Amino acid sequence: MALMKACALLCTALAIPLSASSLALTDEVPATESQSPPVLPKIKSQGGFYYPDKAKLLNAQGRFLLGFKINDHGRAAGIKIESAEGSQILSDSAVTILKSMVFERPAAPASAVVGSQQYRMSVVFELEPCGKLEHFDVSKDARISVCGSRLRGQ
Repeated sequence: MALMKACALLCTALAIPLSASSLALTDEVPATESQSPPVLPKIKSQGGFYYPDKAKLLNAQGRFLLGFKINDHGRAAGIKIESAEGSQILSDSAVTILKSMVFERPAAPASAVVGSQQYRMSVVFELEPCGKLEHFDVSKDARISVCGSRLRGQ
């Protein structure tokens, strides 16, 4: 089998607050002045991103919205798939990518319990040519795009 290149673009360099419009994807109450969306902490480290070969064989593409909390070790915890438009293979891969990340530990407000903040991340998997699938409505710092080359003969 020929070695296929996979390009992973990580759009998570800045810690920018999630937009209030992203809350429309769930049943949560919109943010008010006293209740602003949590800022996604910066990523300290991440594992490798790859496009699963089995997904390439199936020409699978998709996008996923993940909800999660960050524990006191900086790892994603309580990961939930809030929206899935794609195969189980890619869904599992999106969760694996998030689990491989280590975030800066978020500073909890005095009234909050550490690890109680809920965050969101959008993960998109596309086969070349990439850039056609749109992310879910989250801030740019909470988006991951994984672009894979097609297998030969497809």
